Amino acid sequence: MAPRKNRAAAVEKSTVLREITGVAHFKDMRKAARLDIPIKVRYGIIGKEDKLGGGMTKNISAGGCLFIASEKLPVGTELEIEIMLGASPSESLKIKGRIVRLNRAGEGMYESGIAFHALSREERKIFADYVFSKMYEMIGLSEWPTDRRLKKQ
Repeated sequence: MAPRKNRAAAVEKSTVLREITGVAHFKDMRKAARLDIPIKVRYGIIGKEDKLGGGMTKNISAGGCLFIASEKLPVGTELEIEIMLGASPSESLKIKGRIVRLNRAGEGMYESGIAFHALSREERKIFADYVFSKMYEMIGLSEWPTDRRLKKQ
């Protein structure tokens, strides 16, 4: 049985999502909300230097992502993932993770569900700034005021 604190958090999350979506019986067991946006990713299999690939996220959160690629990677594969948050390589986030599920996404394409290993405080901050700026963009508001922009002023 789940600890009382975790059940209370899940009920609160379900209530909020039910109000936002209007769905009466909404249940989501993820620890972090996912954002359905395509982001370029590059990945390498840990322990194999020559094995590099690329794909596009279908959804992403601070806890993991679902990305689509042409390579069928087995569940349990440890990856180093580079998430391209901007136009240049300097605007990327490198995260380690593990494939937790694999689905066929069409002819020669696969969806890989990735659970990220624990993110550092700085990685979480970079990721949160990116997600909030994308959310602002998606709903038509002005840009998200990141620390980076505030320091320039």
